[in-house]
Amino acid sequence: MRLEQGDTGLLVWFAGQTAPVLFSWFWLRDHGLDESSIDPVTLQRRTDTFSIAPDIRGQLTNFDQQQQLISLLWPDGQQTSLSAYLLASNCGLAPARHELAPDKPQILWDNAAPLTDLPAAQHAAVMQNDSELLNWLEQIFQYGFSVLEGVPSTEQATTELAQRVGRIQETLFGTMWPLSSELTEHGDTAYSTSYLAPHTDGTYYQDAAGLQMFNCLRFDGDGGENILVDGYALAEQLRSADPEAFQALSEINVPSHYIERGVHMRAERPAFRLDGNGDVIQVSFNNYDRAPMRLVADQADRFHRAYRVLHDATLDESNWVKIGLRPGQTLIFDNWRLLHGRMGYVGERVFYGCYHSRAEFESRLRVLRASIQKDARPDD
Repeated sequence: MRLEQGDTGLLVWFAGQTAPVLFSWFWLRDHGLDESSIDPVTLQRRTDTFSIAPDIRGQLTNFDQQQQLISLLWPDGQQTSLSAYLLASNCGLAPARHELAPDKPQILWDNAAPLTDLPAAQHAAVMQNDSELLNWLEQIFQYGFSVLEGVPSTEQATTELAQRVGRIQETLFGTMWPLSSELTEHGDTAYSTSYLAPHTDGTYYQDAAGLQMFNCLRFDGDGGENILVDGYALAEQLRSADPEAFQALSEINVPSHYIERGVHMRAERPAFRLDGNGDVIQVSFNNYDRAPMRLVADQADRFHRAYRVLHDATLDESNWVKIGLRPGQTLIFDNWRLLHGRMGYVGERVFYGCYHSRAEFESRLRVLRASIQKDARPDD
């Protein structure tokens, strides 16, 4: 790596790159990683961003090739340092340490790219070994779901597994909850034997669950297969085949609610929530829980056409994966990515499950990866 001072910033030639990357002096002053810039215990910022002069100019004083550490001097006499890794990761030449699974990109699946094998892991390995736990969570990140084999069919074992994943998200259903047609505490179609069309859970929550987990405790009957649909894949289908529908589904907020005695939840967001790069980061689709909408005529036409297109795609069985869970098996899936449903059934079907927040899932991935790589720093 080669460095050169410029009028507006530091020019950096990374290995294998013929053109330099410019890092502005302001950005460099704002992103020091030394103790004067970052509290070494809390990792919170000490730099006062708003006291930095917009036209500040620094001086390169040293580049330690062995430690890959850049030292800079500022007009007020303050010296700061940054790592070469931070610069490389902030221009896409190295994976940032906040990335969830940089070496395992997400794999979308649908009728054009069906899964040949179900992602799966073994309960004993996941419970006993952090590397196996990380592999399992990265599998969920990659495919949106995984089936865990060899899980004891008890509430205690389910709870211990859930805690192994991370802190359990409490909702109006509690922390850990049973799921059976015999339960009558909540007025929800999930507590029935009927068919459930593919949907996402918690559309009426501002912070809809990130993961959902079902452990099969008992099954004695016919039917009841779990339906999974890759919402990210459907979104990309529409982005390519029907851009107008994709745009409507990413712009028009859809309100949802959940109402029962003592409870009135409500939230709204688009069916496809995008990040700053235009990538889909959350799919929200649940017509069971959709609340009344206030749309002007032309907007209503756009929405209902697009919503129907998405609905039809979710019902296309060539986009489905069906899993008939039996005792000893646990299904965990990404509720921000996958829609799930259920085939109707007869007989006894008892699950025990829970939710985890998306933030908790992402945190667990980062912490495990950092721990296994012997590096607990968030970014440097």
